[in-house]
Amino acid sequence: MKLLLADSHHSLGVALEHELEREPFNVLQPPSNELNWTDRAAVMEYMSHQRPNVVLNNLGWGDSPLSANTALLPVAAENIARVCAQQKIPLLQMSSYRVFGDDNKSKHSEKDEPQPNSELGKAFYLAEQKALAADTRVLVLRTSWVISSYGDNLLTRLLDALQGEQPWRLNRRLRGAPTALSDLARVTVGILKQIDSGADCWGVYHYCSGDACNEVEFAEQLWEVLCQQDYQGPEPKWDQVDEAALEVPISAVLNSLRVRNDFGVQTRTWRTYLLPMVRQWLHAQHNK
Repeated sequence: MKLLLADSHHSLGVALEHELEREPFNVLQPPSNELNWTDRAAVMEYMSHQRPNVVLNNLGWGDSPLSANTALLPVAAENIARVCAQQKIPLLQMSSYRVFGDDNKSKHSEKDEPQPNSELGKAFYLAEQKALAADTRVLVLRTSWVISSYGDNLLTRLLDALQGEQPWRLNRRLRGAPTALSDLARVTVGILKQIDSGADCWGVYHYCSGDACNEVEFAEQLWEVLCQQDYQGPEPKWDQVDEAALEVPISAVLNSLRVRNDFGVQTRTWRTYLLPMVRQWLHAQHNK
């Protein structure tokens, strides 16, 4: 199968590229300086020439506001989806828990109406709407907190703060289901393979770890792992609050039953991934 991967440079693109090395995919990775995704005519020309069998749009995707381009998200999604519709190509559109907002739900399902409370959340939601409005086969995949040893995410922010002897600013009220980046790549590639095999399942899906926690509980587990690795750096300075946060959904926990029922995807706990991610980070710090 010929797969068009819209962004192979960001953290998710790197993880997907690594996962795809073990699969019989012909991956198209247009350099960002050669294809302007905001120019629909250019997107049409590129896809008409390359003729991918499926498109994975992860442009602008990221776990934190700093790692997503809010202006790019909806424009690129609309252009890609409309070209996919014209060429009858299925589309997998990456999205985020940030489409939800200040409601009091502890876990969100695909049926819940998004009410984003930030510009980033609004951009993700608008990108979803643009993609789903196109007359083509579209699957939107939302994720919870995504963690890895690189990029900008909860894990690296805590580790960088520790190295810089800055306090761990943690909110007990914020809950998520931390999902290892490699686990998300595994699930995404599994869905792509089933699409290639004829799976006819479209619309909005959720995937996240089956193990929810709040920020403080995550940090406590992280510190335990660091101690197990005989970490010799500064000890964390704990700065804990229990209050509503601006422009951040209270809950990033997602119900993943639909992706399990339709694609056979089984959730995995983030705790088994934490040790190798910490080791990777420590190794990178040692080699600096």
